[in-house]
Amino acid sequence: MAKKENQIGYNLDANGIKSLPIDEIKTILRGADDLIMRGGRTLLAKILGGSKDKKVLELNLNKSPVYGAFKASN
Repeated sequence: MAKKENQIGYNLDANGIKSLPIDEIKTILRGADDLIMRGGRTLLAKILGGSKDKKVLELNLNKSPVYGAFKASN
């Protein structure tokens, strides 16, 4: 039987956001679909933000239709 590890608690700060528009939810879920068995929250954030991170490029996640969808515009 595997040793049970203690989980680390964390709190997410929503900055007052109560809900998201359905199109944003669909975008996030589409990005998560590309990550099944390859990555987690951090990698999803990098895809949606349009990161040029080595892992994003290695997995060709920069070709995702939602790559850079939430990139901050200057």
